[in-house]
Amino acid sequence: MTIYIIFSAVVLILLLLVYVAYRESNNLISETARRSKVAVFPDQKHLAFENVIFKNQDGITLKGWFVPAEQESDKTIVFMHGWGMNKGMLLKTTAFLQKKYNLFYFDFRGTGESGDGKSSVGYIEVRDCSAALKTLMGTRADACKSIGLYGIDVGAACAIYEGSRNPLVKCVVAQGCYFSAEQIALRRKKEKKYFLSLPVLKMALYFAKQRSGVNAEAFSPAENIAKLEGKAVLIINGADDELTERRDGKKLFHLAKEPKELWIVANAGHTQVSEVSGEQYKNRLQAFFDKNL
Repeated sequence: MTIYIIFSAVVLILLLLVYVAYRESNNLISETARRSKVAVFPDQKHLAFENVIFKNQDGITLKGWFVPAEQESDKTIVFMHGWGMNKGMLLKTTAFLQKKYNLFYFDFRGTGESGDGKSSVGYIEVRDCSAALKTLMGTRADACKSIGLYGIDVGAACAIYEGSRNPLVKCVVAQGCYFSAEQIALRRKKEKKYFLSLPVLKMALYFAKQRSGVNAEAFSPAENIAKLEGKAVLIINGADDELTERRDGKKLFHLAKEPKELWIVANAGHTQVSEVSGEQYKNRLQAFFDKNL
């Protein structure tokens, strides 16, 4: 009788864990991002700009800014922000590049000024990235003879994915980039002090893949960085980044093909690279795009 009770209890616990994992699969790699208000605009930086409104393949309205170069240029840098961030946060730290290049900033779905939509670890956002470049080519082809991509966090994963497939992309800057979709999904839960054990989270990832019909790993930087096929890539990581650790950057650098650069910024957290490195950050980005774009 005792053995039967123990067996029944174990089965009940296992079923409960499977149920919890199944429910958690709804949000593990696809959830609503924290929407932050856009607080920095081009005119605050005394930059001329054009509002750009376009739709992605899912019919969601996305909003961005096209900032023309100080002197006419056929080279454009496209910026992609991180999870829960917005285009203004990138403009704040990269507007200096406008002296030589056209700049294009946009908000992913569910963030900034763009329409509502689920966020993910990159496999959803790549559609927004593709729509942004398609819009640029359809409306400003003369300004996009050569394209550079800059992304942070999820935006970095999208930059690597798009760069590996778009022949117009000449170079990629990937800052605070995670190594794999599964890894970053698990770390997000750890960051929130989530109580589920690793085996249950792994099970939830399996259910998420089966239910969505999407293999998120296929969009991972680890799967795509080598496919940049000789396009220049600059990988930047903060030495104190706990979400996308510096070992992630080192592993991506190892997989990347030449030409490639790795820059680990001492004393910098996940989104603190520009703040901590100051002028060195500006000089490093300017030199990279001057050389490769």
